[in-house]
Amino acid sequence: MALLISGIGFGIFSYYKLSDNGFQTEFYLPAILVGLIIIFFFLPRNLKMKSKILTFSAFGIATVLLLLTVNLTLTHFSTERYKKTLSEYQELNCEQMHERFAIDLKNNDLKFFSGGIAGSGNLTKNLKKYDIENYDLGCIVYGSLMCYSELVSNYLKEKESVEIAQLYE
Repeated sequence: MALLISGIGFGIFSYYKLSDNGFQTEFYLPAILVGLIIIFFFLPRNLKMKSKILTFSAFGIATVLLLLTVNLTLTHFSTERYKKTLSEYQELNCEQMHERFAIDLKNNDLKFFSGGIAGSGNLTKNLKKYDIENYDLGCIVYGSLMCYSELVSNYLKEKESVEIAQLYE
């Protein structure tokens, strides 16, 4: 019962937070699972007691529901963190980016803002080797963010002898 209540709670939270961002289709399966649990709840008690398969199925459905809704909740928090970081860095000019880069380098929290039509290929995976998080901006390129990325690129070139172009492969 606790799994079911937790799953429904996470589902409601996630739906409330993510439904405006085009994630409505992500909630079809959890809604179907809740429907199945409700059907199970209204089955005659003697049928539920005789059939252990029904009981274990309901437990499995509740577990899957919980896992799906927790994943959706984590997706929400990841999206919010991404948006917050981008808005924070977009407000800085190139001079302020030098200061922010020094702080991020000290805290081992470097970021790389990539953009372009071609995509980033293996850049995200390859930057993780150097503890750098990639923010793929798609076609949009912001000048101040590119200033920060240039600092990261120069850092990799000096400290690791790696060109950013090599990391796209």
